[in-house]
Amino acid sequence: MTLFDSLLSYYKISKEEYEKLIAPHTLLSFNEGHEFVNVDDAVNLTKKMMEINAKTIIYGDYDCDGIMGVSILKKMFDYLSFPADYYVPSRYLDGYGININKAKEYVEKGYQFVVTVDNGVCANEAIDYLKDNNVTVLVIDHHTPGEVLPNADVILHPMLSKLGETTSSGAFSAFMFSRKLLNRVDKYLATLAAISIISDMMPLKEYNRNLLRVIISTYQKDEFLPISLLVGDKPFNETTIGMNISPKINSIGRIIEDTSINNIVKYFVCSDKNYILSYYEYLIEIGERRKQLSNSIADQLSKKEYGPAIVEYLDIKEGLMGIVANNLLGKYNKPTIIFTKGTEPGVLKGSARSQEGFNISEAFHKLSEYMISGGGHANAGGCAIKEENYEIFKQKFYELVESTPVVAKEKVTIPMRIIDISRQNYKLIQSFSPFGIEWPTPILTIEHIDTSALSYSRNKLHIFTNIGGGSLIRGWNLSKDEVSVNRFINIYGTLTEDTYRDLTNIVFDVKKIEKYS
Repeated sequence: MTLFDSLLSYYKISKEEYEKLIAPHTLLSFNEGHEFVNVDDAVNLTKKMMEINAKTIIYGDYDCDGIMGVSILKKMFDYLSFPADYYVPSRYLDGYGININKAKEYVEKGYQFVVTVDNGVCANEAIDYLKDNNVTVLVIDHHTPGEVLPNADVILHPMLSKLGETTSSGAFSAFMFSRKLLNRVDKYLATLAAISIISDMMPLKEYNRNLLRVIISTYQKDEFLPISLLVGDKPFNETTIGMNISPKINSIGRIIEDTSINNIVKYFVCSDKNYILSYYEYLIEIGERRKQLSNSIADQLSKKEYGPAIVEYLDIKEGLMGIVANNLLGKYNKPTIIFTKGTEPGVLKGSARSQEGFNISEAFHKLSEYMISGGGHANAGGCAIKEENYEIFKQKFYELVESTPVVAKEKVTIPMRIIDISRQNYKLIQSFSPFGIEWPTPILTIEHIDTSALSYSRNKLHIFTNIGGGSLIRGWNLSKDEVSVNRFINIYGTLTEDTYRDLTNIVFDVKKIEKYS
């Protein structure tokens, strides 16, 4: 079987579907056949508000998707020379979503038009208050709605508005709205939306995938200063978005406790180069602070011994819980929940992460009698419990993990040979990109590697084996002592392109080794 046939089998698609997959798209065609059924209602409502110069505010969220969504809408109104205020809530002062206190504040301040983005579809109480006080409300959201929808004038939502079978991000929804209101496609707004697709872990199907492909393939170095600074010397692609861009943006909401988080929107919408450069340095500083704090906490916890799961209470910022939980999951491969004190007295907030095979959402459902609230999906979630219930919740969670067999899906890999590590095959694999949720990077395996033929870094801690033709095998933190215990091994990894000192190699990046048998 050829590598191409193996890739078709890996993704369970036919040659015809592959041809459709790689078909060229533009910013005008990426969503062919898909449109919000009620987007004209949202546009007409907004135009009506603009005609009467309604005092307007955009209410977003503190994560990357919410920040991108607010930036898209603010920039859209700027293009139209319409004044619109905006607010990115503080995780610590406001919590998630527009709340009754903010609704009362906006009524008192005389706002006539409130637009929510990346929140709002469950904010019934706040929106009822706004409507009762003659405020017009447009909700642009993508989260799971409750049984009763809020009494907004219009709700734009990928599922409720029947965009298609694939859900998308809040910022993507905001971008689709901007296209209609502006009556044109703005590439900068599209790029912000593309970032949100990766940052919010949306499935890379249909319009999500097509928009991301278009932006990645057409992005020019230094095209948009705020984004290019975040990209740095990396190529603009899904990996850079996930590893370089979105973590820096998310750090602001995790670390900053006051409303100065709103300054990040100015970074994305203003044309003041000095401000952008200055704020970028601040972003880097905050990102480093977040990294140091989370690594320090994870290092301390890694010295402990754990049973079937990890449940810890820590006196840390709420925004760091998920990162610490993720770090511990990566180290121990055990279901992990990190708790800290919430803003409400006597309440602990928790952030959970789990390996494949143990469902966090189902676990929360089974333990609901010990919880105030809980939600999420199979591998991650958030919850709240009474402080007095911490020990019993911890015990019951341990018991549940012990009694639940972890059934991980068999990892499918694509066999290849050393001679297959080539630029031609790298390009073939990349033709299936971008990779992400529900469309993973293909894991490749090469069997029966003679360990005596491998070369290492000077300190013998990393595999660096040049196989000629601009190709090499590289394995970080795989020491010669560890590898050479076995005469022959199988290696698992991915094909990447790496440029160092103007020399570009095709690299088989080793992720795992196992004894050949």
